[in-house]
Amino acid sequence: MAKSSTKKLLFFLVSLALFALFYLIPIKGMPHKAQIALSIFAMGAFLWITEAIPLHITSFVILLFLSIFLVPEMKVKYTYFFAPFFSGAIVLFLGGFTLARAMKVYRLDEKFADYILRKSGTSPSSILFGFMFATAFLSMWMSNTATTALMMAVALTIFHKLDPDDGFRKALALGIPFSANVGGMGTPIGTPPNAIAMGLLRDKGIEISFFKWMIFAVPLELLLLLFTWFLLLKFFPPKKKRIELKVEDTSRNDTPTRITAFTLVLTVILWLTSSIHHIKDAIIAIVPVIILFGTGTLCKDDFYFLGWDVLMLMGGGLALGLAAQKSGLNAWLIQATGISALSPYWVFVGFVALTGIITNFMSNTSTAALVIPIAMAMSGVNPSIMAVGIALAASSSMLLPVSTPPNAIAYGSGVIKVKDMFTTGIIITLVCILLLVSIFYGVLGFLL
Repeated sequence: MAKSSTKKLLFFLVSLALFALFYLIPIKGMPHKAQIALSIFAMGAFLWITEAIPLHITSFVILLFLSIFLVPEMKVKYTYFFAPFFSGAIVLFLGGFTLARAMKVYRLDEKFADYILRKSGTSPSSILFGFMFATAFLSMWMSNTATTALMMAVALTIFHKLDPDDGFRKALALGIPFSANVGGMGTPIGTPPNAIAMGLLRDKGIEISFFKWMIFAVPLELLLLLFTWFLLLKFFPPKKKRIELKVEDTSRNDTPTRITAFTLVLTVILWLTSSIHHIKDAIIAIVPVIILFGTGTLCKDDFYFLGWDVLMLMGGGLALGLAAQKSGLNAWLIQATGISALSPYWVFVGFVALTGIITNFMSNTSTAALVIPIAMAMSGVNPSIMAVGIALAASSSMLLPVSTPPNAIAYGSGVIKVKDMFTTGIIITLVCILLLVSIFYGVLGFLL
């Protein structure tokens, strides 16, 4: 424990040294404001990668340094970088977290999962697809970590019925986290990178509605889900032809459950029809907060479980993106690297591939927060395509147990080994990148 604390302290001191290095040593041709932003960017990136301190605390460190060092140079109020911490993107996710908490408290997530599994039949292939579909769908609306924990708990009843060498055990143990990662792509509230992309685009005056996001993201999600299902069955073929599955009925029909179901349906309908009533998605996200907490369906203790650490992490990413844009750092980096000489398509390919790699070694939220602002600043490139493409690529975290919490949960079951996850995960990641830079590049260009 002491060794770990010493290592983290060392990493924190190195991050401060990085800040001092970039802050004090002049960089030829770089504006002073941009150099300050770069020094804070380097420090924040190092802290996020090493996790020397909690990720959301890094966001507050970034906010502190932006307020002290960059605000005076930009001649703006100190609250300038506070605003991203309660921007539309944050409120949108707050509404999503509120719905997810209510679904968990009143077991609507379990009810849906049970329903899907009851309809899955008895063949291993259909059971695997049932698990994967249920996981992906729930991850579109709630935390992929909570979804994975729920589905893995249900999967334990199947693991006990199978021989230790039955490949279906590994197929199921991998199918759940992979589906949770893929499922987050489907909606703006599915995973933080999506909200970061929308928030940064909103700062540029570009709005993407909830429904429009789903138009291009859900087909990608379904394609990856089907491919993953097929791949896992080929890599880990089941021994049995039939598996009898009994799922406990956890349904409830009391007033709080009905209020939760009503609020969920109402909110989703409002999100999907925003092009008709023209109410912003972030404003709609306030509705479930008011209804569920105002009626007492959720209590004060539930308020503490809304993922505030994730919201603050996103806020730090948005603030850092704002600093990179307004200080001129983005423009300088593009000019210095010469990447602007490439065609818009190859710039897109490069950033999507880069994101697909580094998202497996650090938080996908941190990855999106670091990469999207730089990519959006590329001249001649549609910022919407860049932001959305990178956000979707950030969800292709399939290679290692440390890549995402769902991967870690699945690995913790003891059913799979690292090589099982890596060999299948790298194929899925490559397919995701290929889909984004081929079919979906054109789709995004048409829709956005």
